[in-house]
Order: sequence, then structure tokens, then C-alpha cells
Amino acid sequence: MLSIFYHIGYFGSKYPCFVFMICLTLNGLMSLGLYNLTVLTDPQSLWVSSSSRTYQEQESSSKNYGPFYRTNQFILTYRNENWVNVFQKEGLQVIYFLQNIIRNRKVLIEGRNTTLDDLCYRPISAKGCYVPSPMDIWLQDPKLLEKDKDIQFTTLCTESIDVNQTNIPCSDQNGIPIILESVFGGISCESRQNDTQPCDHCYIQARTMAVTYLLKNDEFTKQNAELWEKDVWMDTLEALNKRDYKKLYSYYNKTVMTAPKEGLLDQYKVAFMAERSVSDEINDETNQNAWIVVVSYLMMFAYIGFAIGQFPSKIYNGFTLGLGGIFIVALSMISSIGLVSYFDIGLTMISLEVIPFLILAIGVDNMFIITHQFKKQKHPTIQERMGNTLEQVGPSITIAAICETLAFLVGSMTKMPALQSFCIQAAVGVFIDYFLQITMFVAFLTWDEERKKHKRYDLIICKQDINYPFRENRKIIQTFFKKTYSRVLQNPICIITTIIIFVALFVISCVGITKIQVGLDEQVSMVEGSNLFNYMTLEKKYIEIGPLAYLILENLDYQDPHDLELVANLSNSLSRLNETVQPPIYSWVASFNLFTRKSAEWIQACETQDIALYDLPTQLKRFLGVRINSPCCQRYGICGETFEADIVLNEKGYVKTSRLRFQHRPIHNSAGYILSLEQTRQVIDKVVQQAKLKEGQKVYPYSMPYVFYDQYSYIRAVAITNVLLALATIFFTMTIVQDVICAMIVVLFVFLIAFNLIGTIWLTNIIFGGFVIEINAVSVVNLVTCIGLAVEFVAHIIIKFRLCQGSRWERVREAMSTMGTSVFVGIACTKFIGVAVLGFAPSTLFKLYYFRMYILMVILGAFNDWQDLNFQLRILGLDLLQISQEVIRIPLPMRVVEVKVQYDLYKILQLCINFTQVEITPHIEIKHITKSLPKGVYVLYYPSMNESADPIFKALQFYIKPKELQKDIQSQNISKYLCLK
Repeated sequence: MLSIFYHIGYFGSKYPCFVFMICLTLNGLMSLGLYNLTVLTDPQSLWVSSSSRTYQEQESSSKNYGPFYRTNQFILTYRNENWVNVFQKEGLQVIYFLQNIIRNRKVLIEGRNTTLDDLCYRPISAKGCYVPSPMDIWLQDPKLLEKDKDIQFTTLCTESIDVNQTNIPCSDQNGIPIILESVFGGISCESRQNDTQPCDHCYIQARTMAVTYLLKNDEFTKQNAELWEKDVWMDTLEALNKRDYKKLYSYYNKTVMTAPKEGLLDQYKVAFMAERSVSDEINDETNQNAWIVVVSYLMMFAYIGFAIGQFPSKIYNGFTLGLGGIFIVALSMISSIGLVSYFDIGLTMISLEVIPFLILAIGVDNMFIITHQFKKQKHPTIQERMGNTLEQVGPSITIAAICETLAFLVGSMTKMPALQSFCIQAAVGVFIDYFLQITMFVAFLTWDEERKKHKRYDLIICKQDINYPFRENRKIIQTFFKKTYSRVLQNPICIITTIIIFVALFVISCVGITKIQVGLDEQVSMVEGSNLFNYMTLEKKYIEIGPLAYLILENLDYQDPHDLELVANLSNSLSRLNETVQPPIYSWVASFNLFTRKSAEWIQACETQDIALYDLPTQLKRFLGVRINSPCCQRYGICGETFEADIVLNEKGYVKTSRLRFQHRPIHNSAGYILSLEQTRQVIDKVVQQAKLKEGQKVYPYSMPYVFYDQYSYIRAVAITNVLLALATIFFTMTIVQDVICAMIVVLFVFLIAFNLIGTIWLTNIIFGGFVIEINAVSVVNLVTCIGLAVEFVAHIIIKFRLCQGSRWERVREAMSTMGTSVFVGIACTKFIGVAVLGFAPSTLFKLYYFRMYILMVILGAFNDWQDLNFQLRILGLDLLQISQEVIRIPLPMRVVEVKVQYDLYKILQLCINFTQVEITPHIEIKHITKSLPKGVYVLYYPSMNESADPIFKALQFYIKPKELQKDIQSQNISKYLCLK
């Protein structure tokens, strides 16, 4: 393997142009896949697996009832937050004013004027749009509102507002009952003296009033609806907030009510959302965060140029080489996206934001490792130095890259689309970056060395200064780690502090892993101050009703008492969920059973004297024909027309699929949505299991939020599975290419970094308060990323420790002063500088899930790498990591020293190496010679040194006292060693 890396480095350095062109061609071919690129922005396509139960239930519901309608809502409140009751006639007039404009405005789509009537959802055919609004109480008639002397009394719903008393109190123009909690928010009750109203009642005072527009969402109207939402809905409401009254007045129809004056409109503001708002918010957030990402990359580039060269120097700076490294990272990202796009795997914004940082961290680490090792080489030709460099660090880089690639590939086995896409993109990107590091970067490093050799300026290579003095490589950080930091690590106070921090982190992690919650606060993914952010703030604070949900029944027999009993049990069980379900349950079955009774007081009003003579299809047809304005509905509440959209009939007129409607209680956070889903599903599943459904029958709950929050029922399992699979992959890879002990150590410390990350996340949530980091797809992606970065922190140093000779502490010091410095400047500092900038991002999501989590990754990686790992290696020793292998033959002349000792080979190596008084550990060839020398003789080859130093004799005199040596010579287990210097 070593010879392979040697030849790769030698060839890449000898033919840099050829290597560069081959790499560029291969990456160009992979990048052609960008023509097939699909960017995933739809939240459902990102977080919902097509194999999940909720997705399958949604597909089944959509097949029967069509896609869930599009929801658009605005909330009216005072600009002055000290004003309490917005439920006044003036506020209602403003609502009518806005509704009038929204209803009448047109948008030109494909040469045709499109209005709300063309797009709105109609639950009852041949009826108007369903737009729940406070003005529905007055039938959208401002004249009725003007005549009303007590609007609070009207909301008691005891008397019809209609002069002819033909309309059910508190029902809209379509006759659909108004749910007061859906149109009023922040409700409180006004107490009145001499109140004679019976029973419990409430004279409503409200902090907000809400209006909801439901639009069709089928494939024929979806695109038109999106345009209408942007050009009519959002434009109208933004005009009110921006006080663009001229625009509003130009669209208002004044025939019914005069327009409110500007002074009145100045008192109000609206917070609103559209169905498209989430996708728009993602795009806006990405655009706003773009500049901060660019600044982050620029700072990392500046740092690389500073750290990899000898700043300040017009020739020996490293900005040209750093630019080449950044080019490799960009090329790796583009190539990975293109290659993955060949297989129709979409790109998510998470991948676009996270993977460049991941590749940059790993790539820069490898850049520093290769560059630092190259600077240590003393061979006169660049080709030999480059070959020796890759021979020495190539195995370490390769092992880390294989572990990271396989760990990400294993993570792609998850069913969550966004996480799956990220893991595949990351695995491909990391591997391509590794390939380019040992090929293209070798070419860049060769060109940069040639540039320095010819004294050409950094970045401005056309300029030359042949008289510029040569500067020796500075080893400030390496010297600090080897001399200063190594002494600090030996200090008892440092050792005690390390133990205390380790134990504290472990305890915090054990607590945090049980305390951290699942979910994702919707406002976290929004830009603070945006329309959607402001809407969610008011919605959480004041809205009094939860999302609409359905209980869907497929292939039940409504003439079978068993199935009818099942429906009744389901309805009763749901109504008892007082914590999450808000009664009543709107059941067409219950209303239909009343309609078909043989003897009841409503027989005449409902005209059901002969209903028993007909078959079920006919009964259903007559039931659904009962109009809202009929006596049967007005007097007895049997309104078949209102259930028209809930029943799907087969070709014979029997019920194929039907649904019961209910509302959840107000939900203000992820935990509430998760609880609602879990409780509803548990209750329904329990009833269904007891009932034992027949073949082909299905019963399940469905609500639009279920689709998004179902992931949180298994997100913990996804996180644990991904971490364990990644660790297992790293273990088996390290075992194959190294050994079991090495694999165990790497896996242990990679696990500790990830485990500590969870604990410190929980701790920072408590310390900083506000929005918190929760377990969701974004944090799981970051957790998988943490595994990859942790391998970089740990693997290189462990492998270097194995190769070092000497005592435990000396091997630790050697590993830290060589590989530790590369990891420090290459990954820790680069990542810290790049991530620190993200703290200024306008997005809360960036601040929490990228800035805070990545900073914690770097800090924990640094602690576990440079404190805990060093401490463990020093205390535990782990001599099993000491190996003997053939390395490089060093040519003669050499001087022979014959030593007769009982000590084993490891001790001799320790004696000969520790006191060679050279900064670089010499390469050693150990071979067993049986022909010219007796059995048990080993020959150790060392580079030529100044003989006056005589380090081997000094070592022997230091370690072996004369009396002890004499005893060893007289013993029976004498081995003869030749130390050749």
C-alpha cells in the first residue's frame, strides 16, 4: 500500500498538468448530471417518507377526496398592542373592506382574468366559497352590521340576524355553522350587570379576528392558486401593512359600504400566511443567508492562505495554494451534485448549506496534513519529496476518508428523504474530495513549490523577485504543541481538570439525551420579522382552535350493525380525548340514522314517512338532498347537504368511503402536534383492533399536520440507528485496515464527541432560552455530520500514535506535535472561523442548527482530541498499538554498535529513538536475519548522524545501569542486537 501512495505522489508531481486535466475531465463528466438536477423545496417532499404510514394514508385520502385544500388566513389586530378589544364595528368594517378587495381583484393567468370564485373551495356544490369570517355572523352584509345595536349579544347565537328569521343563528351565507373560536382569538368574556340570559354564555371580547380562505389544490388549479396568492392575497394584505391605501381604494367596490377612512385603517395591521408562504420563506431565508455564507467562505480562504504559508510574505504566502484548495472543494461539491443527479436524487437546501462546510473541513484538514508533511521532506527533488509525503500520510487520509464515506452511505438507508439525500450527497462529495486531494492537490502543491523556487509572487505569479531571500518554514504551532502544550498536559492540575470536565460532560450528556425534545418550532425556520413569522407569533398567542381533522372509513357496510357500532365507538372515543380533540364530532352517520327513523317528530318536516321502503342508495340520495334552508335542517338540525363532500359513493350508489369531521384543540408547538397525532392514532387503533375489521376495510385519522409531524414518532430511532450504523461502519473499516484496538479507540472517541454534542445542546438550550435546538431532520443531519468530523479529529492522531516509537508519553507528544498541529490548524481553526460568522445570520435556523451546533462540534472535538484522548493514551498506555513493520531502507555508511541486553525489541527501539536528538523520528527497518547472524538478532537502520553526539551510547548509559547489565549478560535469555547508526 505504501508503494502505491508513493507512486501516486511521484506521478502527480512529475506530470501535474496531465493529472490536473484528467481530474478536470472526470469532474466535468460528473457535472453534466446537473442538467438533470431537481431542487427539493416542497416541505412534504423533504421530510415525509413515501413509505410512512401517514403518507400512505394521505395518498388514500387524496385518491377519494382529492388533495387537501390550500389554506390562507389573515389575522387582524390593533397596531397599538395596548388596545385590547378588536371586536368592534370599526374592526369588522375593516375586515369587510379587505374581503371585498380580495373577492373582486383579478389576476391575469394565461390570458384569462382569474378571481377567487374560480379557485375557492366549495364544500357544498352549487353554493358559494367557504370563507370563515367574523362577518359571516352578519351574512357578509355591512348593512345588517350597521343595524345591529349589540354585536356581542349577536354572537350568543340565540336569534337569527336575518330579518325573515330563515337563517340559522351564527351560520354563514351557505348555511354552514360558524365556529366562533375559528374567527375570534384571545377571547375573554365581558361581564354585564342585570344579565338575564340563561345558562353559561360569553359576551365576546377578542384581541384578534381571523379570516380564512380555502382554495382548491388539485393539479388543474394549483399553479393558478399560487399566482393568485402572490398577486392578490399577499399583495392586498401587504398594502394595508405598508399603508398603501391608494392601491386598496382602487380595487374596492363601494356599492355596498363606503370605504373606511385612512385614519381608521391606520389603527389596524394584519398578520397573514398563504399556502405558498413556507416555500417562499425558505427561498427568502436562503437569499438572505447567502451573503453570510459568502463571508464565511472568504474568511476561511483568508485563514487558509495565512496558515498554510508564511504570512506575511509576497512569495511564501499560501493564498495561491489556498485558492486551489477552495477550487477543489467547489469542484467536489459540483461533481457530487452532478453525479447524484444522474440517479434522479434531488438536492435539498440542507445539503447545499451543510455539505460545503463538511467537505471544506475535511479537505482543508487533508491539505494541511499533506503540506506540513511535504515541508518536512529533505530530498532534493520535488517528485521524491511528494512521493515520500503521500507514502507517509496517504494511509491515514485514506482510512479517514473510507470511514467517513461509508458512514454517510450507511446513513442513506434512512427513510427520511432530506436525510437520505444529504447522506448520499455527503458520501459522494467526501470521496470525490479525497480523490482530488491525493491527485489534483498534489499538482497544485507541485506548481506552488515551483512558483516559490522561481521566486514568483503569491497570487500575482506573473511577477518575480529572484533576489527575495529564502525563508525557513516557521513551526510556531508545532513547537507550541511539542514543548509548551505537552508540559501543560503533564501538569497534575490539567489532568484533574480534564477528568472533571470529562465526567461533567458525560453526566450532562446522560441527562440531556433524555431531556431534549423532538420537533421543530415553525418560527425557527423563518426570517425574524417576516410576514409568516409575525403570523405565527399571533397564531400561537391568540388562535383558539386547532387544525381540522378527519376520521376516514373505507368499505364499511352501513347496514351491518357491527360496522355501525364501530362508527359509534370511534366517534365516542374521539370525543373523550378532551386534551387534544375539541367536540363535537361531525358524524354524517349519526345524522343519517336520525333521518331514517321510522317514527320521530321530524318525519313531516323531513318528508321521511316512507323512507323505510327504499334501499340504502335511495335513502342516501334523499338524505344528501336535505338543504340547509329546509325546515328539516333549520328546525331539527338534520342537514344532509352539509355532508355532501364527506361521502363517496360507488357505481351502485353505496358508500365506498366516508369521513367524520372534528377539530383539534389549539396547538401552539411541535409537542402539541405530536401529542394530537399520537393520541388520535392510539385511540382509533385500539377501537379498530377490538372490532376486527373485515378484509378490505380501513379506518384511519387524517389531518394535514399529521403528514409533517409523523416523522417525530420515529425521529429518535432514526437518529440512534444512523449513529450506531455509522459507528459500526467505522469500527469494521478500522479493523480491516488497522486492527481491533485501534478501531475501538476511534469509535469510542467518535461516539463521545457525538454523545457530548447532545448533552451540551440540552445545556445550551437551558442557558440561552428562547428558541431551542430539538431533535428533527436538521439536527439529525448535523449529528451525522458530527460523526464525519469526529473521525477527522480522532483517526489521524490515533494512527500517528501507532507509528510513533518510544514511551507512552513520548508517542503522545510526537503524535500531537506532528499530526495534532495539522488537525488543529486544518479543521478546528478553519471550522471555527467559518462557523463564527454564521452567528450574524438573520435566520434563527442558522444561528441554532448551524452556528451553535457546529461551534459545539469544534469545541468538543478539540477537547476530546487534544485533552481527553491524549490523557487516555498516556494513562492507559495501550502498548498494543505499538507495531513493527518494514519502512524505508537508509543507505550506508553507518556505524555499528553491538548491545547485549535482555530487553525486548520495543525497549531497544525506545532506547535508540528517544535520544537521537532530531526533530523528525527516523524511519526504521526491522528485519530478522538468519544467515549471517544467529537467530534472535535484529538490525536497526538509522539515518547518518554526527558521530560526536553518540546518542545510542548515551541512551544505554542512561537506561541500563552496569550492575543490571551484568545480570542480564549472565542470564540465560540474552538476545543480541545490532544498532547501526
